[in-house]
Amino acid sequence: MVLYVYAITRNSVMPDTDAVDGSRHFGGVCGEKICAVYTAVDEHAYSQEVIDRRAGDLEWLGAIGYRHQAVIAALMEQTTAIPLRAFTMFSSETALFEHLNTNAEFLNKTLDRLDGKREYTLRIEIDPELWSDALVKRVDSLRALAAEIDAASSGKAFLLRKKLDEEKKRASREAEQQLVSEVESEVIAKLTNDVVAESRQQREGAFPQINVLINRDEESRLHELHSSLADRYASDGVTLAITGPWPPYTFANV
Repeated sequence: MVLYVYAITRNSVMPDTDAVDGSRHFGGVCGEKICAVYTAVDEHAYSQEVIDRRAGDLEWLGAIGYRHQAVIAALMEQTTAIPLRAFTMFSSETALFEHLNTNAEFLNKTLDRLDGKREYTLRIEIDPELWSDALVKRVDSLRALAAEIDAASSGKAFLLRKKLDEEKKRASREAEQQLVSEVESEVIAKLTNDVVAESRQQREGAFPQINVLINRDEESRLHELHSSLADRYASDGVTLAITGPWPPYTFANV
């Protein structure tokens, strides 16, 4: 057997939910003011070879991911927790105990930073057609080119419109990054929290997003800010989707 470890916690607590293997079997190892919650699983069933072989088995991976997330959510209802990534494995309680003691100072500081906080995500979704029109308002060079088109003859205007389309493609990435910075600055200005912005490039082509680590008593202010920003950018084809609360994966740094 090996230990599948879900989280590092402040207190010794056990979750009231299914374990990663579908059982209700949990254990804990405690070091200096910190504990780790685990389930003992069959070494062969969760070996790296098996994980690699089943990488395309979405049903299997999805079930593990769902249970992993549910365990961490249940722990966070009872205590502060540092969520660990799925398939964090230790060979024995002795190895886990040594890890906790070796990293006690860092883990305690991380728990202090996460205490009473949860993670939310503001995902910036962009409608390509409306955003393309909005670029003319946001970018000076495009605005000037659009004005030139309005004053040009039909033949010249045709050529300028082709140029405008090309310039929009080049300006889109920079304008999107500016948009993310604007939203990030608003969040930082209005809320007391840690913020991590992720661009489309960092997210391998997915929509950019702002991750926010927020005190529970500020969650209503975050929702108010989300509503305000959503109204501000709606005409530009920008939708701000808010999700959470999540375990603070982005801010755990483990």
